[in-house]
Amino acid sequence: MIEPTTPDSCQHCLQKCDAFQALSLSEMEILHEAKYDTAYRTGEVIAKQGAPISHLVSLNEGLVKVVLETPGEQDIIISIEKPVFILTGPGLFVDNRYHFSVIAISECRTCYLEIQQLHKLIDTNPDFAKRFYKNMGERDILLYNRIRSLNQKNMAGRISEALLNLHKIIFETNPFDFILTRQELGEFTGMTKESVSRILKEFREEGLIEIDDRKVEILDFDKLRDISRKG
Repeated sequence: MIEPTTPDSCQHCLQKCDAFQALSLSEMEILHEAKYDTAYRTGEVIAKQGAPISHLVSLNEGLVKVVLETPGEQDIIISIEKPVFILTGPGLFVDNRYHFSVIAISECRTCYLEIQQLHKLIDTNPDFAKRFYKNMGERDILLYNRIRSLNQKNMAGRISEALLNLHKIIFETNPFDFILTRQELGEFTGMTKESVSRILKEFREEGLIEIDDRKVEILDFDKLRDISRKG
């Protein structure tokens, strides 16, 4: 059974989302009264590429992968996200459709806000609109940097960058959970799973990491950063 979200939990999320810090108490109350939450198991689809955007979705617990589906080819994992993550994209203001899929890679909880409420806030609260668009712009910049890395770095450089990002941005601890399969890590780095396995084996033999099916420990940060930078 899914337990109802409390106002305190909403306030916690609002404190982590810069755009929502611009809301007045009355605006926050309206959002809280209109929202609902749900839970997802590992592997379940939270948002489907091509589907209409009916709600603004906020990830409050768990981890997800943002996937660009490419029929007939290997899918591309654009990013790994943790709370608080707001599912937005270019389709929100263009064709009202998702241009990527969001899939749970652990047990997740999300909140759903009516999209009409979002548009109303953008129309009536300039500070909220400015912060919301700034957030979307920052995500676009991260995407451009990801594209540059995939195009310019060699395989070792891409794996190094992925491991360092998982450590620094997602888990903030060492060792950390190895949440991605070899196939998923390949989709995240633009490589085959065979190439991923080979690079990870080389890193382990060189004493850069320790790895098994559940945990990754970075043993030599300086060397891994050097490979990422020069890759």
